[in-house]
This record gives sequence, C-alpha cells and structure tokens, in this order.
Amino acid sequence: MTALIRLISFDFRLYLRDWLTIFWMLVYPILMLLIFGSVFGNQPGAIEGAAFIDSYIPALCAMNVISVSVFTLNINMITQRESGVLRRYRVSPIRSGAVLLSHSIQGVILVVAGAIEIIVIASLVWDIQFSVTSLLLLFACLLFGCLSFFSLGFALSGLTHTPGAASGLAMVVFFPSLFLSGIAMPVEILPTFMQRVSEWLPPTYFVELARGVWLGESIASFGPQIAIMAGFAVVCWILAFFLFRWEK
Repeated sequence: MTALIRLISFDFRLYLRDWLTIFWMLVYPILMLLIFGSVFGNQPGAIEGAAFIDSYIPALCAMNVISVSVFTLNINMITQRESGVLRRYRVSPIRSGAVLLSHSIQGVILVVAGAIEIIVIASLVWDIQFSVTSLLLLFACLLFGCLSFFSLGFALSGLTHTPGAASGLAMVVFFPSLFLSGIAMPVEILPTFMQRVSEWLPPTYFVELARGVWLGESIASFGPQIAIMAGFAVVCWILAFFLFRWEK
C-alpha cells in the first residue's frame, strides 16, 4: 500500500508538470464553452425543453473524459515507457495493475476538476439552474465514464511506441467521437447516415447518459446506454492488461 501511495504521489507531480495536459483539460473546454455558449447560449437547443447551454455542459464534461482517456493517459503511459520509468517500476514491488490504477486516479482528478470548472463558469456567465440530484448524478456518470473509457486509453498505449504515434492514433479516435457522438453538436441535427454511424460509437451512449441525468431524467431510463458502456469497459480493460508493456 505504501508503494502504491508513493507511486500515485509521484505520478501526480508528473501530471502537474505537463502544461499541455493542463491546457487541454482545463483551458480548452472553457474556450469551447465560451465560444459556443456566446453564439447559442440560452437559445433553444436540439433537445426539446432545454436551452443549448444546458445540454452543452454535460457534453463538454463527457468530452473531458474521452480526451483524458485517449490523449493524456495514452501518451503519458508511452512517455513513461519510452523514458524507462516503467522499466524501473518492473524491478520493484509495483505491478501493472498499480500503474494503471495510479494513472486512472490522476485522470479522475483531471475530469472532476474540469467538470467543476465548466459548471462554475457556466453558472456565473449564464446563470444556469440545476438540482443537487442532477449534479451528483452527472458526477456519478462521469466516474462511470472514466471506468469505461480509461481502459481505451490504456489499450491504445499498447499499440504504439512513441508519443507522436500515440497522438496520431488518439486523434483518429477522438475527432470522430467529438463530431459524431453529440459533443460538438447534437446527434439529432446530423444527417441520417451520420446518425447511423454514431450508433456504433460508445461515446454516443455516454453523452446521452450524461446529458439525460443532467437534464433531470431518471437514470433508470438509460439501461441500454449503461449496458453498452459496461460491455465496452470489460472488453477494453481486458485489452489494456493484455497489451500492457513495461518497455519497448
């Protein structure tokens, strides 16, 4: 346990030194919030009865989870492997599960911090209204999303050898998710054939879940979305452990 705590502390310091991670997790989402919010704000959104800004907040929070997964965790794992950090861990009592857990904890911290920042700024600028229940359910969904999608980032880290290649692979995964899963724009306004494509993307169901509970819907009505995300998590965690490598 002591070794795990030291590992988490060490990784946390490394994450704080990575200004690019901080920018993409804590600055970029706010820029998107302010830009799109300034354009559409409290205008009616694609979802009946909800303003654009109300449905955009949970979508941005979901985007943070996916971004942390495919960029931050993926690239940081490869950077540690390339620099020999993971090789040194290998000769210590630390096991692969502890390494993945440590990085997951850093990811959760980034996701929670980003969500709090988004909600606070949206409250100050647009005076959004939400209940405590909706807030708690949104954070519960984000944590569930972390469980589902962090495994994807770890699996991707086993497919490439350099941070540059990892970044390219992450973009291939991230941008279709950004535009087709309801993050950048609601799925409802996409052409029909693109909506059919979105049905094959797990992030689509994550965004639906996060947006639904934030807008006051019962979490019980999202059983299919939860089941799909859970199945996706099982497959990706199996791949993450199978593809895990201590060195090149």
